[in-house]
Formats: sequence, structure tokens, C-alpha cells
Amino acid sequence: SHHVPTASAMVAAAQVVVLGATGFTGRLACEYLASRGPDGLSWAMAGRSLTKLESLRGELPESARGVPVMEVDVRNEKQLREMAGAAKVVINFAGTPYADKALPVVAACAEAGCCYVDITGEPPFMQSSALQYDSKAKETGALIIHACGFDSVPSDLGALLAAQAMKERHGVSCQRIRMYSLDSRGGVSGGTIHSALYMVSNRNGIENREAMDLPYGLDPPGGKGGPDKGDFGNVNALPAWDEDGEAWAIPFVMAPVNARVVRRSNALSGYSYGENCSYGEAMVVPGPISGFAAVMGMALGLCALVMPPTRWALRKFVLPSPGEGPSRDLQNTGYFNIKTVAVGQQSAAGAAPPKVIARVESGDGGDPGYKCTARMAVESALCCALEREKCYKPGGVVTPAFGLGQVLVDRLNASGMRLVVEEP
Repeated sequence: SHHVPTASAMVAAAQVVVLGATGFTGRLACEYLASRGPDGLSWAMAGRSLTKLESLRGELPESARGVPVMEVDVRNEKQLREMAGAAKVVINFAGTPYADKALPVVAACAEAGCCYVDITGEPPFMQSSALQYDSKAKETGALIIHACGFDSVPSDLGALLAAQAMKERHGVSCQRIRMYSLDSRGGVSGGTIHSALYMVSNRNGIENREAMDLPYGLDPPGGKGGPDKGDFGNVNALPAWDEDGEAWAIPFVMAPVNARVVRRSNALSGYSYGENCSYGEAMVVPGPISGFAAVMGMALGLCALVMPPTRWALRKFVLPSPGEGPSRDLQNTGYFNIKTVAVGQQSAAGAAPPKVIARVESGDGGDPGYKCTARMAVESALCCALEREKCYKPGGVVTPAFGLGQVLVDRLNASGMRLVVEEP
């Protein structure tokens, strides 16, 4: 039998390890590292099957031929310890859902002082991670950063940029911040749908469920909460004219996840956006009729997912399974544009409150849920691997905006995305 070197020997020098490399988004992350990773970066691929990892390596660009592969099963503590001991940062794509697989990975990274990045959109899991491992991560200096994909990097960085510009330009904090999803194009992956299904079907058994149930459920211990009762800002279930967005808008489907991450960022930063700052997200539609059709479509889809018989049928016949996702063509032609509007505290009686607009656009990044998510996750990890000293020094379970902030904004801009504050 051929001798397989130990994982740690092979990746002793690896700055970045991609865990779950052969899954749909993991593979895109490996392609991004192979074709666009910085010169001299050492990285490795990890997963349950060496055979699958080796065949993936064979399909990657020439530059990836020497990339080590390591067998890591998330249920094997020894393998997790070796990986975390060898790497500077682990990007974890082994989710779907993260709730029942990822805590041991977080634990190993926190213990070893290795940074950790993932693309989860599951607030209860994020809260479990924070409550269990924040203090250990602060001891070792590990940054543990969830939600580093389309959920919730654009929302989190858009709010950060708008709030910072409000302070710099007008010297006031924000009374509210609203994110608007403008035009976008992209498919949904099997993994995303299955994570959503997991949260819906196991609702009662989920640990830290209040992280999803309460608007401020993801805030750190000692958080002061705030004014929000819902996640859609100025919009209720039906299409409405939105004054801040100056457009017709409907609820944005990812708002319940994104809004909790942004509120956590504000709380972690000592409420630098505003002590009583409201946050919400909506999707811009051409008008009330098309908006109504879109809302009905979402409502029907949601009903089908919530009812066990239709959920079973959707799972079996319609929905992509984990590891599947949109075609190459859709990945490449996909895009997203979001606009974040901050409204400041009134400086003088009778004066209109100041407004600041930030924009986050995928640029050449590709579709929001996959190709661009892989880019955002990899660049988040590269902040940790290459510019750790510029990120949040103490470590801990943080958010993209609070843990990485401007470092990630700069890296994403350099990569070909566009994150800017509009000129006044």
C-alpha cells in the first residue's frame, strides 16, 4: 500500500486550506485560488475523499498541480486538529447545513489560533459558534468569521461604508440604514436550499433558534438591541413605494439573515453606526404589479417548502441536490448590484437629515450565490492569511465588517468588484 504522508506534513506551509474543496462552491474557490491567487501563496485542498480531491486537482489550471490534498472528515477530531495546526486560515465549505457539521471545525481552529471563514447563512449556528468559541478564539487570536459569501458580505460592507461616510462627512450617526437589492442574475445552489430546508423542517430542534426568531437574536451578550421589529425596513409584505430607496420595493428574501449580521456588526463596534440605528433590506421592483407577482411567487414557494408533502416532492424532483448549482454560463454572466442608503440624525431642527449612498457591485465577479460568493470567501480568507495585522487584532467570533472591514473592501475592489461611497 502506498504511504500517505500525514496531513500536517503536507500542508505545513499552507497559508490557506479549502475544506470541502470538491463541493460546488469549494471547487469554485479552488479555481479562483489557482487562477487568481496571489503569487507565492501556499494553499491546500481538504475533504473526505482523496480520490475526489485528486481528480479535482487534475481539472484545475496548471498552477495547481503541486497543491497538496489532505483527507479531512469533519467528524474526525484528529484530522481537524492536524489541519488547524498546519494552516493560517481554513475556508470551510463543508456545510449544507453548517449547523450539524461545522462546530468541530470552528473548535479546532479556535484552539489552534487558526483563522476560520465560511459562507453559512444560518444565524442559529453562528450564535452557537459565538457562545461556545468566542472566548477561546480571543485567547489564541483566531478570527472566526461566518457569512463571508453573498450572505452577508455585500450587506455588511455596504452598511459599514455608508455609516463611516456619514460620520466623516456629516459628523452624525445613522438613524437608519436601508439596503436595496437592485438588478441581479444568478441561480440557487442545492446547498443553499438544503440549509434553508434544514432550518424550516428542524425549526423546533435547532439550538439557539432565537438567533433567527428575534431581530437582535445574533447580537453579542450585553447587546442593547434596537428599534427593529422586522427585517424589511420600510416595506411590509406587499409592494410599497420606498422613500429612502426612491423606488417600488418588496421584501428581500435574504434580509432575515443579512440584517442580523449587520446588527451584530453594529453591536460589536460599540454601536459606531448609531446607538438606535434601524436596519432593513428590500428588493427594488419595476412597479407595484410586477412586485405583487414576485411576492406571490415567493409566498407560494415558501408554502411549498414549509408543507412536508410538497417539501418531499420538491426535494426529490425539483431542487438541485447539495453539490449542484447553476451552469457555467449563468455563473459567468451572473451579477448583482446593491445600494445601501444611510440616513443620519438631524443636525438642526427643520433641516433634512443627511443621506449617504454606498454601492456594492459584483463587477467581474460572476453570479452572486456561487462564483462571486467563492471570490468573497477566498478574499476574506486572504485578509487573514496575508494581512492579519490590519484586521481586528484580538480575534474572536466576528462579522466580515467588524473583523475585516476596510481590508476586505480594498481586496474586493482590487479583485474587480466595486465597493464605493457615492460622491455627495
